[in-house]
Amino acid sequence: MTARAPGYKSLVATVPIYYGWVVWFVALVGTAASSPGQSYSVSLFMDYFIADFGLDRTTVSSLYGLGTFIASLSLTWLGRKLDLAGNRRTGVAIGCLFGLVLCLCAIISGPIMLLAAFIGIRGLGQGALCLVSSTAVANWFRSRRGRMMAYLALVYALFQGLYVNGLRVLLDTLDWRGAFVVLGVGVGALVVPLFGLLMRNKPEEYGLLPDNQNVKRDAKAEDQPIAVDLNEENWTLREAMRTPVLWLYMFARMLPSAWGTGLILHQVSIFAQLDHSAQVATETFALLSIFAAGSALLAGYLIDRFKPSIVVVLAMLGLASACLLAMIMRDTALLILYALASGLGLGIGYVFDGAVWTNMFGRRFQGEIRGFVFTAGIIGSAIGPALFGLSFDRAGGYGPVLALGALLAVVVMALALVTPQPKRR
Repeated sequence: MTARAPGYKSLVATVPIYYGWVVWFVALVGTAASSPGQSYSVSLFMDYFIADFGLDRTTVSSLYGLGTFIASLSLTWLGRKLDLAGNRRTGVAIGCLFGLVLCLCAIISGPIMLLAAFIGIRGLGQGALCLVSSTAVANWFRSRRGRMMAYLALVYALFQGLYVNGLRVLLDTLDWRGAFVVLGVGVGALVVPLFGLLMRNKPEEYGLLPDNQNVKRDAKAEDQPIAVDLNEENWTLREAMRTPVLWLYMFARMLPSAWGTGLILHQVSIFAQLDHSAQVATETFALLSIFAAGSALLAGYLIDRFKPSIVVVLAMLGLASACLLAMIMRDTALLILYALASGLGLGIGYVFDGAVWTNMFGRRFQGEIRGFVFTAGIIGSAIGPALFGLSFDRAGGYGPVLALGALLAVVVMALALVTPQPKRR
């Protein structure tokens, strides 16, 4: 990078606090703006798609899964471009595209267009926007990375409960097509200006270090880029792929993504089979969001102090419990336990994705590595809804797929305790 002119003062230098907090706030807005592409948002549109297009639940779930799978294939490429272009320019481009795609969802007229819409909103919302936002936080914080991701997940989880209820009111007020237009305009108006004006790529580009560590330099060099060795091992994607722990943790994230997405996307139907109304499903999800917020704080504390395997075990415990409870939660006490178990997995998962990969493999190639592992998670969210739909249409309920999820979670829990952490040869 070329040296800046003498006397140059960037926005980073003029802000009275460590600029990482500004980046954290922009990342929070970007993460919240991904909501229209998340399963808890799409779940509220499912019945409209089934009724308006004359499709059954398995078909819509399969289109959703296929669209999610196709969208996931671009994430490794996107991560590589993110490492080169930085979070600022990438975030602006994604915000523009995501807002446009959401507005275009208002003209969906059949299965083909519905598939295209799923590809767009899943790839740009759940995948790209979340990847850019969490990568930015990981660049600006190191020793506090787990805690900062926990704070992000905390606020995001609380926002989810408000968002779901707000979207339900919006759908009752407008039709589903008008709701998509409102969401698209909102995303564009929030993401594009904030990322363009306030997002910055790495602290070293502005004479700073992660966590606002002290930098010894000449006073004249203030606000100039620095090159510093942080004793950080930077693995390439090819090197990381040779470690068993990468593949185990990928599956550990893929599994909650698959079953968690299935539980959320089909939550109205799951609750109906247990004699609960759609309102109870929405209220339980709001409670789940509160528990997810608390779980995120717990995960941030654990990730900064203990091996990631401990966090994986807790996440798998939450998933297994949620699957089992989803088959029997007919009274209020079991509904609360279900929300607690689901919230545990949800809160831990987001903090894990934002911190552990970078902690293990470094910041330099984190976009490419995290894009690769995000692909596995999104593939999981593509498979899960289809499995739930098949279970409902073929077995008359969700019992078989829920039992399978609980069993796989226990297997991953055991493997996480015996798989070693990666070490360079």
